[in-house]
Amino acid sequence: MSDWLLAVHCGAGRYGSSNEAAYLSLLRAALESAHQVIASARSPPTAPQIAVHLLHSFEHNTLTNAGLGANLTEEGHVECEASVVCGHTHFVSCCGAVRGVEEPSALALKLLEQAQDSTSNPSFAFGRQPPLVVVGEHARQLARSFGLETAAEDTEELRKYQVTEKNQEQWNKWHSRFQAEKTKTANEQRLDTVGAICMDPMGNVAAALSSGGVAYKVPGRLGLAGCPRMGCAASNANVVTRKTSDSRKRKRDEKLKKENAFAVACTGRGEHFIRCNFVGALSRRLMKSTDLERGLRKTFTETSEVNGVGIEGGVLALVSPPVESGKPRRVQLGAAFTTPSIGVGFVRCRAEEEPEVHVQVLRRPLTCRNSDQQELAIHVSVLHLGDSAPK
Repeated sequence: MSDWLLAVHCGAGRYGSSNEAAYLSLLRAALESAHQVIASARSPPTAPQIAVHLLHSFEHNTLTNAGLGANLTEEGHVECEASVVCGHTHFVSCCGAVRGVEEPSALALKLLEQAQDSTSNPSFAFGRQPPLVVVGEHARQLARSFGLETAAEDTEELRKYQVTEKNQEQWNKWHSRFQAEKTKTANEQRLDTVGAICMDPMGNVAAALSSGGVAYKVPGRLGLAGCPRMGCAASNANVVTRKTSDSRKRKRDEKLKKENAFAVACTGRGEHFIRCNFVGALSRRLMKSTDLERGLRKTFTETSEVNGVGIEGGVLALVSPPVESGKPRRVQLGAAFTTPSIGVGFVRCRAEEEPEVHVQVLRRPLTCRNSDQQELAIHVSVLHLGDSAPK
């Protein structure tokens, strides 16, 4: 049996050396926790379940911009968003502008699983459609009906939910600047949306995102994680047989069309990615080509031209061709980013073995970091799942 491949990022941005150890520890904790779920499960978990579980460590930690301690809106409260994509079914689910939900990614997963199993749910009889995207006040009520942890309906508790001393101080700075009509704030933006991608032993892939959005955002604003397939995407490998006919020879031939498996999770300034449909452009490339580095570079270049400005952010991605009989599964895993740095981690794991976790804060070269231009940095690794060690 092949391995699981799990990968996470804790956001693109500017990581100071004083916080690097804490970010690396958090990345490691997320990967090790997911491995424990795989190792202890009575029945194999699904790829979307593991992708979402990878995000829970971030949603409970104030280092990242997801869940507890996330960026505050201009009104001073936390509004979160999350999404998950299943590469096997191609279902995608999202929640956005959500207040008072402890784990927004868990709500997105519940929506996905409900939609996939709607035929056995009496709430959706007579063709009633289960929602894939929910936003606003009702999202919290729906989360509570799923048995998830939420804030009480008390107005004061809801206002303070997931607000910490750290994000309150940041909000105070932004608020005072806006009141004073000062605009020099770009260098202090938190862009650390967190993301996860994974592949199970059968080759099923999934991707998930969770975010608190940009600092001092307009209430109700949706970013990468709150819009379907704007921040993450996933699709399993596929081999399609198509019959072609030659009328002159009255002969029919079979033609094989191969589609690669891929999974993508972005982070950064959401509007940049949404305007140019970055995820859609990258997905189309990876479905046809396994050259991950070239696909990342061309997508960043061409979508930046569409935007008229460079894309500020990063992406974690994997691509894998259909597996050939008797051969290990070949996977390219990589990250690309235009910000000064991005925190990433991955692990190949089997239930019966101790995992070897790899975590790192990737940084652009010093020559790029001192420039105002958004230079692209790309890191790609090649793995053979089922072999004894990474290649």
